[in-house]
Amino acid sequence: MRLRWSRTWACPSSLVLFLISAGAAANPLPLLETTAVRSPFVAACNGKPDSTPLPVDPRTLVVPGVNKPGAAVQFNAYWVDLHNPPAPFVSTLPPNPTTCGEFRASVARGRNNIETRAYFQPFTTSLAYYNLYLLWGFLIRPSDFDEQVIKRYGMAKAPFRNPYPLPWENPNLTNGGSGQLPLGLVQEKDSNGRYTGAISSSCSGCHDSRLGTEQEAGFVWGRTNDALDAGLIQSDFFRSTGVGTVLQLAPVPWSVGRGTSDAIGIVDLLPALFDMDSLALAPSLLEYFPSHAGGQSRAPSWWHRAFKTRQFWDGALTSDNVRSEMAFSIANLGRTPAQRRAMTVEFEDNDNFFISMSPPTYPKTVNTALAEQGAVLFHERDLWANGANANIPKAPGNGSCASCHGVYSPRHAADPAYLPDPRLKGVAGVITPIETIRTDPARKDLMADIRKRKAWNSSFLAYNDEAPNHGPFYDDIITSALRRVPRSAYDNGLGPVYSPLGPNEWLSPFGYIAPPLYGAWASAPFFHNGSVPTLWDVLKPADRPSVWKRLQTSANILGTNAGYDASYASYDFGKLGWKVSSLPCANSPSNDPFIPCSEEMATADVLFANIANLVANYNSLAYQSPPPITQKQIRSRMIFNTHFYGMGNEGHDFTQSLTDPERWALIEYMKTL
Repeated sequence: MRLRWSRTWACPSSLVLFLISAGAAANPLPLLETTAVRSPFVAACNGKPDSTPLPVDPRTLVVPGVNKPGAAVQFNAYWVDLHNPPAPFVSTLPPNPTTCGEFRASVARGRNNIETRAYFQPFTTSLAYYNLYLLWGFLIRPSDFDEQVIKRYGMAKAPFRNPYPLPWENPNLTNGGSGQLPLGLVQEKDSNGRYTGAISSSCSGCHDSRLGTEQEAGFVWGRTNDALDAGLIQSDFFRSTGVGTVLQLAPVPWSVGRGTSDAIGIVDLLPALFDMDSLALAPSLLEYFPSHAGGQSRAPSWWHRAFKTRQFWDGALTSDNVRSEMAFSIANLGRTPAQRRAMTVEFEDNDNFFISMSPPTYPKTVNTALAEQGAVLFHERDLWANGANANIPKAPGNGSCASCHGVYSPRHAADPAYLPDPRLKGVAGVITPIETIRTDPARKDLMADIRKRKAWNSSFLAYNDEAPNHGPFYDDIITSALRRVPRSAYDNGLGPVYSPLGPNEWLSPFGYIAPPLYGAWASAPFFHNGSVPTLWDVLKPADRPSVWKRLQTSANILGTNAGYDASYASYDFGKLGWKVSSLPCANSPSNDPFIPCSEEMATADVLFANIANLVANYNSLAYQSPPPITQKQIRSRMIFNTHFYGMGNEGHDFTQSLTDPERWALIEYMKTL
């Protein structure tokens, strides 16, 4: 859908009008770009034959030496090419697609993988899934069971056939079964392609969701799931099989609420379970360093993949890496070491599927003139001008929004004062130092312990098999266990490098990478931990609620299984974000001293939250969350409490220097991206 434009002026500014008219006279390129397809490769291949060569991936241009002195954007989140790695490394990877046909074929394979592959460890069976209603308190399976699954766990209807067998069906005689799983779950197949009846979470559980009902909007791949309750899913699935109940005691804080998870915590756990050089299952505490908990994070939107030079919220890894995305499939205990390593190839296809995605276009009318004002402000307004934000260090660049998030206006992208190459339009390649961004630091410090980074940097995940002296993989448990001893000595600074280092090094953390802003209008809530419900609140820090809850769907006849309402009626298209209710948060003698508003929380949750606030900064084992079993627990997890560990809504407060008219103009501009 293309944007519908209105020429009505709002919040006129003589200065901005002058800048727009002066710029237009000097440069005929538009301030606003209205194309629906954002993916560079998809745009270049649109309507072209398969033999058409692919253009240069713009992310690959962000390397040392790219910056020009005095330019508005000063990149520091550099791309590292793992397919053509720097010396002395030698690529072990299949070549990237070079033509539109090769790219299309890879995208198709990747999409099929995301729809059908069970990468995660299965935690329940089709029979136990069918009978989940018994855990919910029903005696008879409700007719709207599928809808209640979606509401209770925070999922969406799958836009493709996603089968599971009903109790009386053989999945291999019924093409998987006649039941339909939601997006985010998938039925496992064995190595022969036969359905097993085991049910697993899928990548889409965290990385895909809906904004708008099926009647309001078509499905668009890649919008992060801001409704998922990963902890509730795992708790119910573990209990559903009976034998899995004990797994609830595993020290894994799946989530403390909806829309975020501790998925990144798998980085802490993998070295405790696997030989990081071969990925053989060889449990050991020698390389387990639970020194700091990263807290909860939102899953990045896949539609940003084509524009991010580095992965994760801290920009830790080059975006040419796919092995970090394999973490949960590595943790599937049913795979052999060779099978784990071999997944690199299919995750290359998955990655191409991700970079083929574009966000949805804004579905309502855009005020063109106001958006043009916003475009100028976004790229040119120095937030530190006239002595503003004197207590916040200014990062390199011109002090504008673009100096961190990148350039989006065709007019500014063609100006060498902004970008050294217009092909960098839309690319986000700046890690903003924590001293400047000042958002909650818990996630940033996940890998601050150098021992963790050493364990990663000498691992298969760091592509150390590209080192010329790597040698063979040792897949047997005895050799793997013995090799953990010298590896641990290196990690602890007590010995030389044992396993070779790889080119996919985890950067020493110093801040957060500013995300691309394509699709920002549909990306609420904001910040890496989802703590800010609207874009207006991002731009006006004083208006941010501390404790809030979103609008919810109706409950069932038992008064349970309400979910987040994802319809347009629940979205504030003025402030660009979710409509929320701010909850009072005052300490009283009856409240917990560390977690205000604890009257909304079950006693067990209060206890665990207090422990996390006191100790999780020093030991990630202190960051736990009790399994959500009671209705009070489930309801309280639908309330966002910024007083929890790692969930603070502070920072990004240099926008305090904006005026309200400037904020409205910037928001209008975001509707065009």
